[in-house]
Amino acid sequence: MSVRFKRSYRDRKQAVAKRKKVIIRTLIIIFVFQILFTVFFTTIRIDTISMEPSLAEGSVMVYSPITYGYKVEPLNWTLPQINTPDRGDLIVFTPPYINEKKGIINYISPFIKFLTFGKIDISLIGSEQWDKQLLIKRIIAVPGDTIRIKNFIVAIKTEDSDFFLSEFEVIDANYDISVGDLPEGWNNSIPFSGNMNDYELEENQYFVLGDNRMQSSDSTSWDTLDRNMIRGKVLLTYWPLNKMKFY
Repeated sequence: MSVRFKRSYRDRKQAVAKRKKVIIRTLIIIFVFQILFTVFFTTIRIDTISMEPSLAEGSVMVYSPITYGYKVEPLNWTLPQINTPDRGDLIVFTPPYINEKKGIINYISPFIKFLTFGKIDISLIGSEQWDKQLLIKRIIAVPGDTIRIKNFIVAIKTEDSDFFLSEFEVIDANYDISVGDLPEGWNNSIPFSGNMNDYELEENQYFVLGDNRMQSSDSTSWDTLDRNMIRGKVLLTYWPLNKMKFY
């Protein structure tokens, strides 16, 4: 003969209260992680050679959206920025030829990218392989600068100067660039020859380039980058572990 015991009302009430606590704690943890990996730190993976030799293909970087002021899309708020974009900064941005996706996917994606070392990016669902929502490049010139390019090397005349200096003299950052040989018969009259006449950047305009100058889609292809397209500053490379580096 089996005996069945029924839980008392008090036991059932305690069990319900315990489940509620677990659910609330779980929601709080998810909320905290979401804020952490959306506003303060999130990740991006490089799938091209456009930033070599500085950043190798397959590297995963951590960048900070709040550095330049995080925009809270649903409320149309912008949090105060910590720094302004500067020459030499490695930045993450939405390229001007992309129609940026909005919605809940943008808030879930950073958390998933961090846990998968950038291998899974749900924000790319439904996009073509080349249709990257975010890119990484280096800021070479800022509003007020006048630039000219010769053989892929940028000369910069800052707003408070009367003379052009090499990018390596003006920019306070250590980096190397990769410049290959142009195909036979290529000359300065052909686009993407690595040469550009004087160009003055206006307010909110930034000139960005890949360190691999001949293998990069950047301002030489689609003009300057508007300030509101910049999404954050790269802080470190965290994968692969043997290439970890802070910027």
